[in-house]
Amino acid sequence: MNPLRPAVPVIAASLLAAGLFCSCEDEVSPIGGSIASGEVAISVDSLILKINAETVVANNVDARSTTNLIGNLNIPEYGSLSAAYVTQLLSASAMAIPDSIGVDRVDSLKMALQMPRSMTIGDTLAPQQLKIYRLNRQLPSDILSNFNPAGFYDPADVVATRNYTLSAIALGDTAFRTQTVLNINFPLPKNWAVDVFNAYRNGSDVFEWPQEFNKVFPGLYIEQSFGRGAMANVQATQLLLYYHYFTSKNVVENDVAVTKRITVRDSVCLFASSPEVISSSIIDYKPSDEIRKLVAEGKKIITTPSGYRVRLTFPADEILKKYLASDHDLSVVNNLTFTLPATSIPNSHGIVPPPELLMIKTSEIDDFFANGKVPDNKTSFRGTYSSTKGRYEFTSMRDYIVSMLDKQGKIEPADVDFTLIPVKYTTETVSSSYDGSVTIYVTGCAPYLSAPCMTLIDTDRASIVFTFTSQYIK
Repeated sequence: MNPLRPAVPVIAASLLAAGLFCSCEDEVSPIGGSIASGEVAISVDSLILKINAETVVANNVDARSTTNLIGNLNIPEYGSLSAAYVTQLLSASAMAIPDSIGVDRVDSLKMALQMPRSMTIGDTLAPQQLKIYRLNRQLPSDILSNFNPAGFYDPADVVATRNYTLSAIALGDTAFRTQTVLNINFPLPKNWAVDVFNAYRNGSDVFEWPQEFNKVFPGLYIEQSFGRGAMANVQATQLLLYYHYFTSKNVVENDVAVTKRITVRDSVCLFASSPEVISSSIIDYKPSDEIRKLVAEGKKIITTPSGYRVRLTFPADEILKKYLASDHDLSVVNNLTFTLPATSIPNSHGIVPPPELLMIKTSEIDDFFANGKVPDNKTSFRGTYSSTKGRYEFTSMRDYIVSMLDKQGKIEPADVDFTLIPVKYTTETVSSSYDGSVTIYVTGCAPYLSAPCMTLIDTDRASIVFTFTSQYIK
């Protein structure tokens, strides 16, 4: 007989008694009572506010970009706009031409301007003319859109001239449908091609670093010398070396197979505009009388690529007063969104509001663009225009209002002084291999230079939605 067997009923009885005791006490357990007792509420404050704002002149904007404007426009409701540009070039570190090809096979050097057809503005059939000059001085690193190229080139030394139109009507049917970029080619002096070829073959070290190459070749100045009513975006400025070589090909002539020597022509891009070097549009914008009148009346106007911006005082004090006045014991700020109504200014050329804005502390504008920053949702914010809702939406201002709350009533004027600037964002989309979710990251932000835009901002009907969670402890 097992001596442990009699103990089993005793243990079972003990466990049963313990279980009954626990079940009786479940409803009065004091664990967590002092913390959990109370209620949680999510508060959403929606405010329609009149914000102090003014239109400010912005004729000397940072126009450094890999995309440049060229041309002239005169639009009655908008005003007149002319644009040229200067650019340094980034050299290839090595010339991708076989060693078997000598300088005698070099044909020419050409400059090619690539212009997206979708980004041309105005009368594409209007005749235009461009002139190209070689710079003889280094471009300033802090170049702005009102840069005066006088003294940086010799007006009598025209490197190349080209007549053209922005139309693709001369292309064949297939090319017209499929070719999205216009290429305007300019023949450059033949001795440039020979000198460049020899320099690469001799292993010149000027091609190893951009700053060394730009000492030898400071860059180019491209201006519109004839034509009005059209404007284009130049997405790339390239210098291409053309050469030829010979090869053999088997062909059939009179039913006899023969080997013939044929000439093959090819090219290689040796120099091009690039984010690593300076490239900047030179912009001259004169607002129309209608725009000037709206500004004089106190309307809040934004234009591109230069002209006007809007400067405003963000009502952080008023938002926080409402938040602090609510009766709660604990709270967490969830989000703050800010929207501004915006309308198109009537015109006959289809000019619309800028697609996106940057809202940034006025004191940080210069540093932001000089250092290639992107919105951080603390002192700078991304705003996107909704054409269906007729407004700009800034959806992520939580970190900003939390930082103002931390100041404990010591908000300074610079903390609420913001400027609205038309910009173009560069984004990168990343898909998660784990759950398939998609995240969009802003990787670049530059002033919007792609096309004329204008809009009227209604700062009298700004909308702010402030969401926070509160706990009331009993």
